[in-house]
Amino acid sequence: MSDADTAGDASGATATGAALDALLDLLDVRPAPAGEAAQAFTGAGEEAQTFTGAGAGHDEYGLYGGHTMGQAVVAAARTVGDERRLNSLHAYFLRGGDGTAPVDYAVETVRDGRAFATRRVRATQRPAGDRAGGEAAGEAAAGEIGRRIIELAASFHTPETGSAEMSVPAPAGLADPETLPTFHECIAEVGPIFGEHWSNDPRPVDYRLAHAPWAPSGPSERGGIDFWFRAPHRMPDDPVMHAAVLVYMSDDCIADNVTVPYGRTWGSPGTHVVSLDHAMWVHRPVRVDEWVYVEQWPLVATGARGTSEARFWQDGRLVATALQEALARF
Repeated sequence: MSDADTAGDASGATATGAALDALLDLLDVRPAPAGEAAQAFTGAGEEAQTFTGAGAGHDEYGLYGGHTMGQAVVAAARTVGDERRLNSLHAYFLRGGDGTAPVDYAVETVRDGRAFATRRVRATQRPAGDRAGGEAAGEAAAGEIGRRIIELAASFHTPETGSAEMSVPAPAGLADPETLPTFHECIAEVGPIFGEHWSNDPRPVDYRLAHAPWAPSGPSERGGIDFWFRAPHRMPDDPVMHAAVLVYMSDDCIADNVTVPYGRTWGSPGTHVVSLDHAMWVHRPVRVDEWVYVEQWPLVATGARGTSEARFWQDGRLVATALQEALARF
């Protein structure tokens, strides 16, 4: 390896590490400021706990679904006991978000049981004028509700031991992730097929493509996109943030699996792909600062809608499963 290659690798690792730190700060939503009537803007009841999360800082493609789901999971998790762990979620994407604006999250308690806690999260964005000052800085106009962009239900479980322990077989013959090309190395060969920001901005994780139409190997035998990822440096032991990054990455390219058979991506001209809903089950604890293998494939496409599945593996164990339906028009 030349000195230039070594310097390039070091620069890329530094950028990825900074991007991860920025992502962790982005996902870690803050309680809404005192006196701010976020319940009124979200349409939630007075008993709801409210949080505020930052936007993406640009509006090239609106708000990435993993961004809002990750923030919603953190908001929900901050209202349950520290001993409980995310075990499932179901999100409905109601409308596109504004990447330049903050997001309000209202968390309502559905149930607190002995083993499970269930939360409902509403994410809304206020009209730009309502962020500026005056009456809107502290109180919503009567009956005014922000633009609702996502509804998410999340379940948290107190860990248990049980006799049931099985799984579908793990994928065999996986390549060492460090021998595979990075996302940006693949994009450098094909151009910014996902728009400038998504294609060229530093990724918050070390991201290695095993199978994809834009990777040297092409799509998998199932016609899907498979990749490895891990945080570029050790993360704190907070299980909430590990779960949030996992949820964030679960939306990375799952919808694209529907377009793979047609040689398209969501960035292709004349292609309109948006997530409609996303379900995820977290089967086992996972650390996202250790390698996670993601295998994905399309299940069905009909009537301008398509569904894809993703499985997440770590150390040969199935740690999570996701399903997503997307609108796909082209």
